[in-house]
Amino acid sequence: MGEPRVLVVGAGISGVLLARRLRDAGADAVLIGPHGGGAAGRPADATAASGGLMRAFEPDPAARSLAAASLAELLADPSLATAAGWRRTGSLYLLDARAAAGVDGAEVLTRADADRFGFAGLPDGTVGIWEDRAGYLDPDRLRRTVLRGLGRTETTPVARLDDRVVELRDGRRLTGDLVVVAAGAWTPRLLGAAGLPTSLRTKHIQYAHHVTGRAELPCFVDETSGLYGRPAGPGRMLLGLPSDRWDVDPPSPEPDAALAARVLTVAARRLPGLDPRPAGPPVSATDCYSEPAGLALRHVSGAVHTFTGGSGGAAKTVLAASRLAATALLNTRTAIPVPHGQTEAD
Repeated sequence: MGEPRVLVVGAGISGVLLARRLRDAGADAVLIGPHGGGAAGRPADATAASGGLMRAFEPDPAARSLAAASLAELLADPSLATAAGWRRTGSLYLLDARAAAGVDGAEVLTRADADRFGFAGLPDGTVGIWEDRAGYLDPDRLRRTVLRGLGRTETTPVARLDDRVVELRDGRRLTGDLVVVAAGAWTPRLLGAAGLPTSLRTKHIQYAHHVTGRAELPCFVDETSGLYGRPAGPGRMLLGLPSDRWDVDPPSPEPDAALAARVLTVAARRLPGLDPRPAGPPVSATDCYSEPAGLALRHVSGAVHTFTGGSGGAAKTVLAASRLAATALLNTRTAIPVPHGQTEAD
């Protein structure tokens, strides 16, 4: 028997890379997207909105393994790094020392060590995981580069899907051996319309660019406050906090003014010398969240799988996760459920 024909629904970074992996392995992968779009001046999806932080460390060991593998692939391939708009800045991850126990291959900083980056008010027991080779990429740029290499894709929007069928809005029906829904925030809606079970939810993501006057800060995540950031050009930083808005309709929710205000408050407390000033309106988008969290291939029913769930943080694992997902799909035509920790990102 030949390789399966896989219908990949969704042209975000996850779907595009999965289709590329499948085609590189000789499979007949049909990429169907884009699915949906944003209002004028707003990102159409989470790939366009993503800050693209790339590091090897994640608190969860399974996610850490995929993040490390993704970063290693990026650093080993200069053409891939160029296509992704890679920027090396270093990465500082601040968390409770108990959650960092057993971490190998990274420099662990004490709270006093972390103070040299300008952080203040960190709780007792906080440590920092420092990665000199980490940084960030541009997921949308990488998506566009990979799309050009894929050649023909199906761009007609999806009307509905079934076990081995994807029906397009122009009435055409595409059939395959497997269907993978990698449509991000649109995934729960597509599954629900097909009468398929799902525990996936949509989640709001938001950040803003700020004028800071400082250029020495690396990418960072402060788990003790939720604040995260990365350089965004000379004297500018991207800063954000996790949103608490759930079950938001895609493509782009209205910006959360209260959340934007909290970012300024937390940044002033944690980085008192930063004095951030908004450089424009917040970037607001919707992504898909799974429990356990993380980008992963997950079986739904019959021949249908999903490949989503990263909720704005998939950039750091998508290279390795897409490779593992493609391997799992090529090893089955019967849609065997994928065990957590083997082909899941987290």
